[in-house]
Amino acid sequence: MREVLLEKLRTEKFLQIALDFIDINDAIKVVNEVKDLENEIIEIGTPLLKSFGIEGIRKIKSIVPDKIIVADTKTADAGDVEVEIAKLGGANIMTVLGIMDDSTIHSAVKKARELDILVQADLINVKNVYERAKELKQLGVDIIGFHVGLDVQKSRGISVADLKSEIRKVSELGLLISIAGGLNKDRILELIDLPVSIYVVGGAITRSKEPKNVSKEIVNILKGR
Repeated sequence: MREVLLEKLRTEKFLQIALDFIDINDAIKVVNEVKDLENEIIEIGTPLLKSFGIEGIRKIKSIVPDKIIVADTKTADAGDVEVEIAKLGGANIMTVLGIMDDSTIHSAVKKARELDILVQADLINVKNVYERAKELKQLGVDIIGFHVGLDVQKSRGISVADLKSEIRKVSELGLLISIAGGLNKDRILELIDLPVSIYVVGGAITRSKEPKNVSKEIVNILKGR
């Protein structure tokens, strides 16, 4: 399963819809609207995980059993335990904070390989992203996530679109790249030529009155239509 999923992510571009809800019913409503789209990853966002845990992952997985599911655990400690939690819920990918101690990331990677899921390292608040990405590659992570958090977007007025040069440089390490932070259809059009496998979109879809149509437009861009 790991190798199949890695190959799929290497050869296609995916839209990842971030379900950053507190109420599971709000998340389910969006999933039901977008579930028939192709090249789509469903993310159980950190707020939803904190509200509903393993059962939240399971409920979403039951609606879209054939979709790639990301549990955005943002793991900061006990990496192996949180991999088990993600796996129990049915997730295919879990996230660790790239800024955390190497021992946490190593334990997550080791357990993920035992349980046949992928580990993404989230670079939120990492200062030297290239040097840390090199270290994370040595630790065995599968995906590097460039992430400009909501608070930084608000306070500094930037998005992940401002990190183009860093994204290109890190991609040369041969790692899969995911980008998140203030993305919408227009910004993705600006970034479509970057060596990125996963474009993470939250509010531009989940707060839209027509989440299916917005998602479909983005998928069409990623598919080159």
